[in-house]
Amino acid sequence: MNLKILFYISALLQLASWAFMFTFHFDADSVAFYVLEVLTLLNIAYLVFFYRKVHRPIDALSDGLDMLKGQDWNSALNHVGQPEVDKIADTFNGMIALLKEQRLRFEEQSHFLNLLIARAPIGVIILDFDENVYLANPAAKAIFALPGDEILGRHVGRLPGSLGECLASLSNGESRLLRTDGGATYKCSCYNIIDKGIAHKFFLIEDVGDAMADAERHAYEKIIRIIAHEVNNTVAPIATAIGVVTDGMDGDDDTTLLLHNCSERALGMSAFVSRLADVVKIPEPVMQSCDINGLIMRNRPFLESLCMPAGCSLEFDLDDDSPRCNIDVPLIEQSLVNIVKNAVESIALTDRAGRVVITGGRSTSGGLRLTIADNGAGISPEKSIRIFTPFFTDKPTGQGVGLTFVREVLRRHGCSYSLRTDPDGITRFTIEFPR
Repeated sequence: MNLKILFYISALLQLASWAFMFTFHFDADSVAFYVLEVLTLLNIAYLVFFYRKVHRPIDALSDGLDMLKGQDWNSALNHVGQPEVDKIADTFNGMIALLKEQRLRFEEQSHFLNLLIARAPIGVIILDFDENVYLANPAAKAIFALPGDEILGRHVGRLPGSLGECLASLSNGESRLLRTDGGATYKCSCYNIIDKGIAHKFFLIEDVGDAMADAERHAYEKIIRIIAHEVNNTVAPIATAIGVVTDGMDGDDDTTLLLHNCSERALGMSAFVSRLADVVKIPEPVMQSCDINGLIMRNRPFLESLCMPAGCSLEFDLDDDSPRCNIDVPLIEQSLVNIVKNAVESIALTDRAGRVVITGGRSTSGGLRLTIADNGAGISPEKSIRIFTPFFTDKPTGQGVGLTFVREVLRRHGCSYSLRTDPDGITRFTIEFPR
């Protein structure tokens, strides 16, 4: 029952009591009767005045609550000339001004953070309470190569590739480096945020592959230059001296043959060091528009000659609608040779009928996708992570520089790439040239 009804009841009860008293105790012509009449009227007037005084603060609070309910931050309560009500109005207006300021600051910070996350080159993934992805910035979507919002709603452990498994295994405050089979290196960090009193995870995924590749390249450039300088300065005089000595000797005796063999080994060592030095002498690519399908077919005879020693076939499945790309032709040609040669060497380790297939077509991003597939010995998951590391090789006569050269060339062309053996037993080197 509100205050107004209570006031009416109170007034009626008082009037009834006065009427009863007037009826039974006072003469209508007496002075007391008129005095009581005047007092009654004054009582009613006072009750009206009192009601208005009491109800003004309630009206003010009601207006304020309506403003809060409607989220009207630009209005204010007016003074009515009553100290109590004016005090309530001043307090409420101060609260409204503070809430407006805090709300504006929150919106500005929220806008800044959303803009920062959207533009950040580092992948950001935030999970809900069930560890499903409910926010991912464009960098994270690009890392997982998922178009649109297909990443949203997925459980973190079911994200594509080994990266999803890595994220699912991280705990709060933990960071880990991960090398993928595409040669990329990511630094993954996990942190907790509190939302509605419950902690849930968010991840930062930083692509450190370029930085690590540059550090590796600078390190092995320095090492190779020192080795090449020392070896060539030592081997060249030795080979020259042996040549001078053997010129005047009989070519059929054992000593002469031994010296010839030593000279050949010295020259072979010089050639070996020179091949290592070639890795650090890769020139900056000179780009030109090129039909890669045409480039592959021009090099077909040479590529087939690489397959002949292993007795494997070379097949082509090139889409006529493949787009042209901006590439450095000599560098891409040499990379293609290295990839096919690597496939042939893998086939040579088996006793099966070898087969290399080169497939080319348009990628989902509108660029060119090139795949070199073979049915060779395959690559284990552990090996696929290290395959692009400089000087890593599992071949008895390998030097570990062929795929390092390919990696450097593809990086400088802005290509994404991967080398792995799929469940069907086929090893695929996939390259995506930018649009």
